[in-house]
Amino acid sequence: MLSTRIENQSLSTLCERVGVAFEVGLDPYRVFDREAGTSSSQYSRRMRSVAEHVREGSSLSDAVKAQGNYFPPHFAEMLEGGERSGRLDRVLDRLADYYSQLAEFRSIFKNSILWPMIQLTLAVLIVGMLIYLPAALIPDAPAERQDLIGIGLVGERGLMIYMLLVGTVAGVLFVLTLLAKNGYFSSVTEMLARLPWIGHNLRVFAEARFVQTLALTIEAGVDAAAAIDLSFHSAGTRQFKNKAEQARIAIKQGRDMHSVLQDTGLFQEDTIEVVELGEASGRLAESLDKHFRHLKTQVRSSMAKLTYLASALIWFTIVAVLILIIFRVFSIYVNGMGDRATDVIRGGGV
Repeated sequence: MLSTRIENQSLSTLCERVGVAFEVGLDPYRVFDREAGTSSSQYSRRMRSVAEHVREGSSLSDAVKAQGNYFPPHFAEMLEGGERSGRLDRVLDRLADYYSQLAEFRSIFKNSILWPMIQLTLAVLIVGMLIYLPAALIPDAPAERQDLIGIGLVGERGLMIYMLLVGTVAGVLFVLTLLAKNGYFSSVTEMLARLPWIGHNLRVFAEARFVQTLALTIEAGVDAAAAIDLSFHSAGTRQFKNKAEQARIAIKQGRDMHSVLQDTGLFQEDTIEVVELGEASGRLAESLDKHFRHLKTQVRSSMAKLTYLASALIWFTIVAVLILIIFRVFSIYVNGMGDRATDVIRGGGV
């Protein structure tokens, strides 16, 4: 269940090498057997398995599908379209660009969340210090006065419990991230996509993937109905996938592609206009390619906005903790002063 899916950049490199090999006439078995090499890594095992399936008579797309979740579904579907159209080498060449750009998107996203993650790490470390230092600096003070945060954790033992909790949360987040990377939790993305501001920014990612896949499938010679169906599925969100069958049927009935996309209510006006102009000029794939470059700019902008939101939430959490600590210290100070005054009064009375 937790098997690792091939990285986009590795898949891009594979597509590039295999496409060149096919272009010069090498057979698929030899190509993938050479990719496997003599290593025992998961990549080598998968390549060897693809080679064996091809040698036994399977098509390349079926051999890829036999690898389960290792390859993204979009990859096998595009290979199948290339095999049907007889332009597999061209499809692989375009897929190399496609997965390279997906790798670029992922890299941009990782870089954009780096600073908020540093902030969160610093906040976690500060809380740990506030748990440990009071007990170390004033060991004779009552436990309630050493508990600056007010969560009942003080001293070395409190720090150990805190570290265990942090480690558990980090482990759970790592597993959830791995599951999400392998295609699980799409329903969570769907829920976020329904939120007004967040949904708009997330939808840009799906729209960019849709446009890029549609350009790729049209250029590869896939028929319009199959291309539109594959593009909706490759967008990666349930909102888009739910429209795939309806759009495929509408295209088969002879409707224009731009009007079908407009009926879904998922696309920006710019995208609809580009598709309409591409259909009218007979240069749909080229028009979509140019529009995708425009959407990449929007993707970067959306990433920046979502990063600012994440950063703001982290800083809000940090500020809330600091305010809690300040009030906690002030309360301890006031109570200490009150206890001291009471002791003085009682001493004077005696």
